[in-house]
Amino acid sequence: MTKALLVFAKAPEPGESKTRLIPALGANKAAAAHEMLVLRTLDTITGLAGEGYDLSLWGAVAHPVLDRWAKQFGLPLCLQAVGDLGQKMQQGLASVLEAGASQALLIGSDCPVMTTEYIRQASAALAASDLVLGPAEDGGYVLIGCKRAHSELFANITWGSDTVLAETLKRAEQLMLTVTVLGTMWDVDRPEDWVRFQRLESESVGGD
Repeated sequence: MTKALLVFAKAPEPGESKTRLIPALGANKAAAAHEMLVLRTLDTITGLAGEGYDLSLWGAVAHPVLDRWAKQFGLPLCLQAVGDLGQKMQQGLASVLEAGASQALLIGSDCPVMTTEYIRQASAALAASDLVLGPAEDGGYVLIGCKRAHSELFANITWGSDTVLAETLKRAEQLMLTVTVLGTMWDVDRPEDWVRFQRLESESVGGD
């Protein structure tokens, strides 16, 4: 069984990356924070390549930093489709499924507590479910996995709102899909999330 894992990421551009962190950190440090989170995510997932996962990095637009990340971690680099986040995710998932993957998982790059075990749980859940979702504390999700990328799950969603997960679950119910919901995680969007991440990093260093 081919398991595709897509990592969505943007290049770290000052003024365009982690914009909700800019009031607290400034544009340059917010971009640096974004890069730190992306590198942490890529470092976390690369070990899965030896477990039968087909890993790929999906950039919003072509950028030399994305090329560097892809080469650093030995990942193919793909470009996200044109459109809103829903269209980008749907087309990314659909493309790997159409290419022969039996299941597709997609994560972002700003969830510092994402683990390989969490991804394995999601993959295992797809053996018995049509859809798997990893909820985020803010009402969105940090992971989505499927065996068929139904466009209805991604169209006309208010991305970035606290209703994303609920609306997605409602759509899944309308499509009569079986769904597994994993444990809730948190991602870094706001200054308080960044403080939480720094605390996590400090505890990690202190525990070594």
